[in-house]
Amino acid sequence: MILAVGDGFTGDSFRWGSTSAPWLETVVIMLAIAVVAAACVLVFIIGQRRRDRRPKPVADQWRALAVMGELCPHGWQARITLSGCDAPQPAETPPSGAPQVALEWKQYAEKSAQVVMARRVQAPSIGQALQAMVDDRRTDITLEQIEQAAVEDG
Repeated sequence: MILAVGDGFTGDSFRWGSTSAPWLETVVIMLAIAVVAAACVLVFIIGQRRRDRRPKPVADQWRALAVMGELCPHGWQARITLSGCDAPQPAETPPSGAPQVALEWKQYAEKSAQVVMARRVQAPSIGQALQAMVDDRRTDITLEQIEQAAVEDG
């Protein structure tokens, strides 16, 4: 006796894949995919712009030199003082057992050796003191811009 066994995939009852979606559903799905793709690209572009706007941190004296050269175009000077754990600290220094770094900096006026601004910052490390100096100058520039805009507005 011969038995005919089929593979079960012949005939009209089975189709590979699925039936085609109506054209309106296809268009709606394609539009949804396009909107999501455009939103992803937009989020990426905005993220890049925000990342580029944030100033890079000052990691060493060479970066501080370059940044302060841009922020103080007429000249500046800095002096770093290192003090040990047992050294006397100024009154405004919070008490700690760690050595302190004091950084005094001056900004000069255009075409003269006149000091326009003199500041002092303190930090636990030289890198943090350099960053504090740069942040201090950036804050001054922001305040100058706000003041200038207020004068222009009346």
